[in-house]
Amino acid sequence: MRRLLSVILMAALLCMALTGCNQEQNTKSGAGHSFSYALVGNPDTLDPQCAQNDSAKIVLCNLFEGLFVLDAAGTVQNGVASGYTVSEDGLTYTITLREDSYWYQASFGAEAEDRTVLLEEPVNAMDFVYAFQRLFDPLYHSPYREQFACLENAEAILNGSQHPSMIGVYAKKTYELEIRLAYPEADLPLLLTSAAAMPCRQSYFEACKGRYGLDEESICGNGSFSMQRWLYDPYGKHNVIQLGRNPRNHTIRRVYPIDLTFYIENTQAEAEALYYAGTTDCCMTTNIPFAGQNKGTSETVYCRTLGLVAHPDSPYAHPLIRQAFSEALDLSALTAAMEGMQIAYGLLPPDAKLLNKSCRELISESGYRSWDPQQARNSFAEGLAQLGAVDLPEGKLLIPTGWLEHTVLQTLIQQWKENLGVYLSVEEVSAEEYRQRLSKGEYMLAVVAVEGETASPDAVFRSYLQQIAVAAADYESHITALQALLQQAAETERFADCIELYRQAEQMVVQNTLFLPLCYTPRYLLCRQGVEDVEYDAFRGWLRFSEAKYFD
Repeated sequence: MRRLLSVILMAALLCMALTGCNQEQNTKSGAGHSFSYALVGNPDTLDPQCAQNDSAKIVLCNLFEGLFVLDAAGTVQNGVASGYTVSEDGLTYTITLREDSYWYQASFGAEAEDRTVLLEEPVNAMDFVYAFQRLFDPLYHSPYREQFACLENAEAILNGSQHPSMIGVYAKKTYELEIRLAYPEADLPLLLTSAAAMPCRQSYFEACKGRYGLDEESICGNGSFSMQRWLYDPYGKHNVIQLGRNPRNHTIRRVYPIDLTFYIENTQAEAEALYYAGTTDCCMTTNIPFAGQNKGTSETVYCRTLGLVAHPDSPYAHPLIRQAFSEALDLSALTAAMEGMQIAYGLLPPDAKLLNKSCRELISESGYRSWDPQQARNSFAEGLAQLGAVDLPEGKLLIPTGWLEHTVLQTLIQQWKENLGVYLSVEEVSAEEYRQRLSKGEYMLAVVAVEGETASPDAVFRSYLQQIAVAAADYESHITALQALLQQAAETERFADCIELYRQAEQMVVQNTLFLPLCYTPRYLLCRQGVEDVEYDAFRGWLRFSEAKYFD
């Protein structure tokens, strides 16, 4: 019955889309297209303060709009905010809100015109106040609280000595918001572009009775699109999320597509197959060979760094053994095998930016590490002696299928064998098995990806800290020292000092060898011919379709 209803709904939407498309494409504007995209996995939730998986984030950036948004060039622009001022000490932001940004929810029947509007009200300052109170309320277990540690009273709330309602976000007037900080944070507008900072209407949230963000009837957004249908059966096929224009917001800021269809697939390979077959308009991928087959347009962003980590209980995690692995590795020997990738001597990928300038142009990564096989053997021998071991057990290197070419992996393994006498084998597993084993600590050595939520260097370092947090017991002093440098970089007013602090932080990471950088890898946005103006945020994995156009 659910599938039958889905077919009826899709037919009705298609009829409506064709009508709108014929009307709008007469203007040759590229408007009126029904866009489609394949998600990999069902969204864990469409609650912006709690959603974590990539599928949820793609849907959320089309359903909601925060105070600020990032444009296609990565520049912060006004969203719900119409403007803001900052106090002389940098601790108080006064933000004026637009009065024409609307919440919208409608219930759809079997016919396209059978629609009952359930909520249609303007967003106000209290919607953001309540969102931040929920963000910091331990009841909701938001993973993003620490990202906003700069807010007034955040530290006290995090340690449990103050109530979440005391977080430094206040409604001064209906459309005026005041944000108070514990210390200056120049990147606050950038932080406010994240999904976690999107608004929440308290009355609607409470009316959902614990279902908020979990089904089509418990979602109300203020973005370019509104929820129409969310069908998901973990044991079935034809799972889909369908969004239509938010009609009130469309009258203020034109929404070019008439609707969006998100197919929900189980694997990246299935999502790529839909794009290759012409079923979807766009595809995000890190699959270099697949990207090379694209017949449409593509955008490439080097946004993540792959590196080697050792399980903290493994003998491979001994500091001198880690150091030996770094000293024994000649990365230049990988150049020929790294098609589409770049060798990594540092942590920050090429498209990480500071004031819209590439960090790799501002911060030289030369000198962080050196190739010295003899010193590697000395370090290795000393490490074995401290472990009371004659040799190391054969190591297994855990990596998701498709992350690195076999020639790259074999070159790495061969160098460690020749220079240290270490025998390693590769365990290539599915992405899902990789995530499970990494979270459970079921590995000896693993290739992991460091990728910030934004292009800022601070976000990349935070991603690094999250990657090693599982093994933080023995690394407390390193983490504390790194956090102190990042705090100084956030608070300094001189650009040159900020660059130097990030350089010191990167040098500390590389020379500590908890994470051994191997290569910078790209994420591609592939679009079929005729598709234009899909806004792409490679670091967050976001696609925004509000201005997307299709020219036949």
